[in-house]
Amino acid sequence: MLSTELVSECLSCCSEDSDDAMSKVVYSGAVLEVCMRKLVFYPEVVGFIEEEKDQFPFVKVQYAFNSPPKLIMLDDHGEHKETIRSSSSLFFSLLSFVFCVIDNWKREHILQFLKEKVKPSSDI
Repeated sequence: MLSTELVSECLSCCSEDSDDAMSKVVYSGAVLEVCMRKLVFYPEVVGFIEEEKDQFPFVKVQYAFNSPPKLIMLDDHGEHKETIRSSSSLFFSLLSFVFCVIDNWKREHILQFLKEKVKPSSDI
Protein backbone atom coordinates (compact mmCIF):
# COMPACT_ATOMS: atom_id res chain seq x y z
CA MET A 1 0.00 0.00 0.00
CA LEU A 2 2.82 2.39 0.87
CA SER A 3 4.59 1.91 -2.50
CA THR A 4 1.33 2.69 -4.36
CA GLU A 5 0.95 5.94 -2.44
CA LEU A 6 4.57 6.86 -3.18
CA VAL A 7 4.19 6.21 -6.91
CA SER A 8 0.91 8.14 -7.00
CA GLU A 9 2.46 11.11 -5.22
CA CYS A 10 5.48 11.05 -7.51
CA LEU A 11 3.38 10.93 -10.70
CA SER A 12 1.09 13.75 -9.59
CA CYS A 13 4.10 15.98 -9.02
CA CYS A 14 5.53 15.21 -12.47
CA SER A 15 2.26 15.89 -14.27
CA GLU A 16 1.86 19.19 -12.44
CA ASP A 17 5.31 20.24 -13.60
CA SER A 18 4.63 19.31 -17.23
CA ASP A 19 1.23 21.05 -17.21
CA ASP A 20 2.85 24.15 -15.77
CA ALA A 21 5.62 24.08 -18.38
CA MET A 22 3.08 23.81 -21.22
CA SER A 23 0.97 26.65 -19.81
CA LYS A 24 3.93 29.04 -20.22
CA VAL A 25 4.51 28.28 -23.91
CA VAL A 26 3.41 31.10 -26.22
CA TYR A 27 3.77 31.68 -29.94
CA SER A 28 4.10 34.81 -32.08
CA GLY A 29 1.57 33.78 -34.70
CA ALA A 30 -0.37 30.92 -36.20
CA VAL A 31 -1.68 29.56 -39.48
CA LEU A 32 -5.04 27.81 -39.48
CA GLU A 33 -4.72 25.25 -42.27
CA VAL A 34 -7.77 23.42 -43.59
CA CYS A 35 -9.14 21.94 -46.82
CA MET A 36 -11.78 24.24 -48.29
CA ARG A 37 -13.85 21.24 -49.45
CA LYS A 38 -13.87 19.75 -45.93
CA LEU A 39 -14.99 22.96 -44.22
CA VAL A 40 -18.62 21.84 -44.47
CA PHE A 41 -17.81 19.15 -41.89
CA TYR A 42 -16.37 21.66 -39.39
CA PRO A 43 -19.04 24.30 -38.63
CA GLU A 44 -17.20 25.57 -35.53
CA VAL A 45 -14.04 26.19 -37.58
CA VAL A 46 -16.14 27.92 -40.26
CA GLY A 47 -17.77 30.09 -37.57
CA PHE A 48 -14.36 31.08 -36.25
CA ILE A 49 -13.06 31.95 -39.73
CA GLU A 50 -16.15 33.94 -40.73
CA GLU A 51 -16.94 35.72 -37.45
CA GLU A 52 -13.96 35.70 -35.08
CA LYS A 53 -10.75 35.52 -37.12
CA ASP A 54 -10.53 39.32 -37.54
CA GLN A 55 -9.82 39.60 -33.79
CA PHE A 56 -6.51 37.82 -34.46
CA PRO A 57 -4.51 39.63 -37.18
CA PHE A 58 -1.52 37.40 -36.37
CA VAL A 59 -3.51 34.28 -37.37
CA LYS A 60 -3.65 33.51 -41.09
CA VAL A 61 -6.00 31.07 -42.81
CA GLN A 62 -4.40 28.80 -45.39
CA TYR A 63 -6.33 26.38 -47.56
CA ALA A 64 -4.56 23.13 -48.42
CA PHE A 65 -6.10 20.24 -50.34
CA ASN A 66 -7.22 17.36 -48.12
CA SER A 67 -5.81 18.92 -44.94
CA PRO A 68 -7.70 18.34 -41.68
CA PRO A 69 -8.09 21.49 -39.55
CA LYS A 70 -4.82 22.25 -37.81
CA LEU A 71 -3.00 25.16 -36.29
CA ILE A 72 0.61 25.72 -37.31
CA MET A 73 2.24 27.69 -34.53
CA LEU A 74 4.89 30.25 -35.49
CA ASP A 75 7.92 31.60 -33.66
CA ASP A 76 9.16 35.23 -33.56
CA HIS A 77 10.61 34.86 -37.07
CA GLY A 78 7.42 33.50 -38.61
CA GLU A 79 8.93 30.01 -38.82
CA HIS A 80 6.96 26.82 -38.14
CA LYS A 81 7.46 25.92 -34.48
CA GLU A 82 4.74 23.37 -33.64
CA THR A 83 1.59 21.90 -35.14
CA ILE A 84 -1.72 21.65 -33.31
CA ARG A 85 -3.80 19.22 -35.35
CA SER A 86 -6.44 16.55 -35.34
CA SER A 87 -5.18 13.30 -33.82
CA SER A 88 -6.83 12.60 -30.45
CA SER A 89 -9.09 14.25 -27.92
CA LEU A 90 -6.26 14.86 -25.46
CA PHE A 91 -3.23 17.12 -25.39
CA PHE A 92 0.02 15.20 -25.39
CA SER A 93 3.62 16.07 -26.01
CA LEU A 94 5.73 14.10 -28.48
CA LEU A 95 9.22 15.21 -29.53
CA SER A 96 8.43 18.87 -28.77
CA PHE A 97 5.26 18.83 -30.87
CA VAL A 98 1.88 19.34 -29.25
CA PHE A 99 -1.10 17.59 -30.82
CA CYS A 100 -4.78 18.01 -30.05
CA VAL A 101 -8.11 17.91 -31.80
CA ILE A 102 -9.15 21.22 -33.28
CA ASP A 103 -11.78 19.79 -35.62
CA ASN A 104 -13.88 18.90 -32.55
CA TRP A 105 -13.22 22.18 -30.72
CA LYS A 106 -16.07 24.58 -30.23
CA ARG A 107 -15.48 28.13 -31.40
CA GLU A 108 -14.98 29.37 -27.83
CA HIS A 109 -12.18 26.80 -27.34
CA ILE A 110 -10.39 28.04 -30.45
CA LEU A 111 -10.75 31.63 -29.18
CA GLN A 112 -9.50 30.76 -25.70
CA PHE A 113 -6.50 28.82 -27.04
CA LEU A 114 -5.46 31.65 -29.35
CA LYS A 115 -5.90 34.30 -26.64
CA GLU A 116 -3.74 32.30 -24.21
CA LYS A 117 -1.11 30.88 -26.54
CA VAL A 118 -0.59 33.36 -29.37
CA LYS A 119 0.93 36.73 -28.55
CA PRO A 120 2.46 38.93 -31.23
CA SER A 121 6.20 39.51 -30.71
CA SER A 122 5.65 42.95 -29.22
CA ASP A 123 3.41 41.44 -26.46
CA ILE A 124 5.83 38.71 -25.36
